[in-house]
Amino acid sequence: MALPLHAFAQYGRSYTGPTMQQNQQSRTYFNNMTNQRTRDFQQRQLERGTYRSGSYGSRDMQASQQKLEQEANEKLAKLAQEQQQRRQEHPAANPQQAAAQQKDDDKQLNQLAVKNYRTVFLPNQVFTARQAQQLSPSAQQSLHNLDKSLLSDSWWSKQDGAQAINNVKAYNDSIASLTAGILGFSLASPPAMPAPLSMSAFDDMLAKDTFDQAVAARLIQEAALTERLVAGEKLVKAVQEFSAFVGAAAADPALQSDPKKLRKEMQKSLREVRAQMGYYQGRIDASGKIYAVERELNKSTSAYLAKSGR
Repeated sequence: MALPLHAFAQYGRSYTGPTMQQNQQSRTYFNNMTNQRTRDFQQRQLERGTYRSGSYGSRDMQASQQKLEQEANEKLAKLAQEQQQRRQEHPAANPQQAAAQQKDDDKQLNQLAVKNYRTVFLPNQVFTARQAQQLSPSAQQSLHNLDKSLLSDSWWSKQDGAQAINNVKAYNDSIASLTAGILGFSLASPPAMPAPLSMSAFDDMLAKDTFDQAVAARLIQEAALTERLVAGEKLVKAVQEFSAFVGAAAADPALQSDPKKLRKEMQKSLREVRAQMGYYQGRIDASGKIYAVERELNKSTSAYLAKSGR
């Protein structure tokens, strides 16, 4: 749920939630890339027919999540309608009483929204954030196939200098695109490191009996960005150095006329890229920043619900 609750109570089932507003251009780019990667990941899962451990078909899991979210929003809509009906059947005696009733109703809606978020939306947000940091199986296979060619002496023996350079350029474009995809930002202009995790804005929001899912989503996105920046620092450097080598080789006729030297230098740079890709995946897998945010969100929402008796 993303609308202020008084707005949800007003619009009922027409609720859709607002779009997050980001001031910094790099953060906007990161959020857009995150959303696109999530959509790409879901589509890849549909094509693969697997989801998570593969115990269930992706269509079933996606449909199940959509059903849970729909049911959660319908519960909110139903509660808002019941509140509206009650106010119509039992009008307040004066404006002060009406304001107090509206405040109580908004608080009740907020409590349900927080409960829904904790049980339905949060786990899926964390899952998709983690999956967006990984290369898809098809991308991994694509890189493997390219590596197999470019690291093969027999493949090089069949290429002339210009042809080899064109193939290396194509690989460079692929690795640069895939790297930008999993990192979620332009390699030429990475965003600033987010500030350390702070739950103050989220906790202050709950203390006022309001809830905006976008505040929680931003915490998850910033944790994901921090993980990428830390884990991907050496990968970015390796990809940029590989790109620089490819550009220099393309402009150096002497290097192109010496296939053995070209192959040796290119393979050295390529192995560094692949090593840093593996390093990135290991660092991402070992990092716990997204899960730390999930724990804090669970802690805060649990405390809020316990205090409200829900």
